[in-house]
Amino acid sequence: MRKLLLVIVLSLGFGWGGEWWSDPVGGLEEAKKDSKPVMFYFHSEHCPYCLQMETFVFSDEKVSKYMDKFVVISLDIYTPTGRAWARRFNVFGTPTFVFYDPKKDAVISISFGSKSKEDFINLLMKTCEKANTKKC
Repeated sequence: MRKLLLVIVLSLGFGWGGEWWSDPVGGLEEAKKDSKPVMFYFHSEHCPYCLQMETFVFSDEKVSKYMDKFVVISLDIYTPTGRAWARRFNVFGTPTFVFYDPKKDAVISISFGSKSKEDFINLLMKTCEKANTKKC
């Protein structure tokens, strides 16, 4: 059921902040075009901490406002695409957030585990400072 909800939200393009993509190549192209940093969100269907983030954090209006500054690429680590990208960034569990600068082809930061709304907003703000782009 949770996977269906995620697919619906991704396909409709609203509900959570940011531009959400399930296609990493398309998401990276969009981020380059828009001069936005990328947040790779690695999750899995049976991850209770991912569900906590999706239910209580991503849906928050303040969090959504900060996530609008990013292109979000959502990847299930149990799919072939998700597994390949997880290996690229040495992701070992879920939820993991990899912040990436597509113009420099460089990781900005990596964060593992669920966060409170406040901690997640702080993480997004610090990442924007490090990214040093006009969109942040």
